[in-house]
Amino acid sequence: MSAKRNDFNHRPTIYDVAERAGTSYATVSRYLNGRSGVAASTAKRIEQAIKDVDYTPSAAARSLAQQRTHLIALIIHARSEDIITDPNIMQIIASANARVTREGWQMVTLMSENDGESRANIERLVSGGFADGYLLYTMEEDDPLLPLFERRSMHAVISGTGYRQQPPFVSVDVDNTAAMSELIRYVLTGETHSAGDGADDADTTGTTTAGDATAALRRTRPAYICGPLNMPGAPERLAAFRAVTGELLPDSADSLPVHYAADWKTTSAAAAVRAWAEDGTLATRDAIICANDTLALGAIEELHRLGYDVPGDVAVSGFDNSSAATSITPRLTTVDQHMERRGWVMAGLVIDQIRDTDKNGDGNGDRNASADDAGNPDDAGDAPSKTVMLATDLVIRESA
Repeated sequence: MSAKRNDFNHRPTIYDVAERAGTSYATVSRYLNGRSGVAASTAKRIEQAIKDVDYTPSAAARSLAQQRTHLIALIIHARSEDIITDPNIMQIIASANARVTREGWQMVTLMSENDGESRANIERLVSGGFADGYLLYTMEEDDPLLPLFERRSMHAVISGTGYRQQPPFVSVDVDNTAAMSELIRYVLTGETHSAGDGADDADTTGTTTAGDATAALRRTRPAYICGPLNMPGAPERLAAFRAVTGELLPDSADSLPVHYAADWKTTSAAAAVRAWAEDGTLATRDAIICANDTLALGAIEELHRLGYDVPGDVAVSGFDNSSAATSITPRLTTVDQHMERRGWVMAGLVIDQIRDTDKNGDGNGDRNASADDAGNPDDAGDAPSKTVMLATDLVIRESA
């Protein structure tokens, strides 16, 4: 019977494991680091020796030997008020942390404001090799961290930038244009390709499979409240509004009212509705399509204050399927981006890159990844080599 060491003055080492297993230090090291070249029979002896001598790897020693911190840094580049109030950001943080923890790593979250001092502090941390991999969720179209990641060949996965298919980074995103197009078609025609697959509380009755572009329209006078055009997603969603109304309403598309909000706040949408009421535009509208749920919430509240019925007088839709979508009456028709899936996939992709580098020793890793490679719990479909496009769902409720 094998006996474990019971000498409190001696902590078992790899040398003890190697001696017990009848092999070399280098072989045990390769086995512990998950590298190839260890025969199955030898691996079995090493595993038994680890149990016999009660060996526990030293986290500090392993980090030093592998030149790894075993940290993943999630960097959120946005205004502090957006970080606090945006439920999408909180879902990304929670799901990324869950994935990192499950894989045996630790995650730290860094908040970067748009001011120079905050940005410089994070750039110093990144330049110093603070973490093994980085997840960047940014509200900046041309985030200054991107060239830093590239110069230093960092393991990084990007989201929120529109930074797509630009080596050497993998980005995780949704097709904002396609998702918003489907939503607008539903609002105007009542028809849809799919409805509410991701929302248990969605009312999907009365919908049919979409026909051709000449289908009868139930609403013909929409207005659009656009998010800040320097923010990810806003330009694509506006483009969808232009394209779909141009197709379905060719005679009036160019004259449809569009309000360009300075931010994503409810007050901005309320101000737009109020201005339309004052100049007579609102009385001629039968739908207001909003670039996100928060704007839609502000629009509905102002419509109610002005005495309009939603959706009887004016239908309203949002985008995100945030908690705001079900916190108002009527509940909001919207698009579910499944932000909890995004953080999970981002974390899995960057850890896969690091592990691939450790395995191959080439310093690059496999950056041509897919959502399935990252262990995405849901089917995200095929993705281009540098971009993982996650699925969205149209969620139909009472507001439109």
